[in-house]
Amino acid sequence: MVQGPIGIRDQSPEDVAGKFLTFSANTAGTQVKTGAGFLLGINVNTAGTGGVNVITLYDGTSTAGPLIGIFPTTPVSVVDVNPVAFTTGLFVVLTGTTTSGNITIIYS
Repeated sequence: MVQGPIGIRDQSPEDVAGKFLTFSANTAGTQVKTGAGFLLGINVNTAGTGGVNVITLYDGTSTAGPLIGIFPTTPVSVVDVNPVAFTTGLFVVLTGTTTSGNITIIYS
């Protein structure tokens, strides 16, 4: 597992603790959190293989919500997002050509 700093600024103690959810296969969409919160970071634990491999994050309950960002799942890395606020929810789509890798989303 890759470990690294997660940028956290102006957060209350309960936000700093964070929660996490790990994805190890492609998903057409998963609701990570409903309601307002913060995206704190993304760990790419195992890189995706074979072409385009990305994780797409939305502020909402589906892909119809506003786009937060699109991040590659290659190479193994830590994405420091210094937290990004979302209001409606955090919705994740993980896609990969051969394998999507193993990704951990850190949020509060």
